[in-house]
Amino acid sequence: MSTNKITPIPQSLFDDLDLELPALDPSEQVAAHAESAQAAAEALLAQPVNKPKKTQAQKSQPALSAAALAGQAFLPGLSRRGRPRLKTPISAVERTAEHRRKRLEAGAKRLEMILDRDVSIALDALAEHLNEPRSEVISTLILKAASRVLKR
Repeated sequence: MSTNKITPIPQSLFDDLDLELPALDPSEQVAAHAESAQAAAEALLAQPVNKPKKTQAQKSQPALSAAALAGQAFLPGLSRRGRPRLKTPISAVERTAEHRRKRLEAGAKRLEMILDRDVSIALDALAEHLNEPRSEVISTLILKAASRVLKR
């Protein structure tokens, strides 16, 4: 009985990526951020400060809620996010734990990774470029690499 063995073919994993990322130099990004922060601070200090006159009465305005800012009126029976309220409320911690439990039962695995600074910056750049969460970018790259190595 012969068994089919999968032999990996050495090749670059990212040959067909159609995006060109600029070379990332963290020191340049840090310097650029420091310069822009310093310029913003100087501009803030250069603005004149208008103090209210003592003769004017201080009028306090009530703080607007998040729903009012979004243009949504109060809807009875709905939460601030628009979901129907449950008769027995569930805390956010419990809801998150339940969702995580369901994903783990479905076969997902929870990973914790410590990435080098350059790799972390590159991952953030990819995620921002693709408008995807970092976990999705990592998942896509792993699946792509596996398909190339294993030739499915």
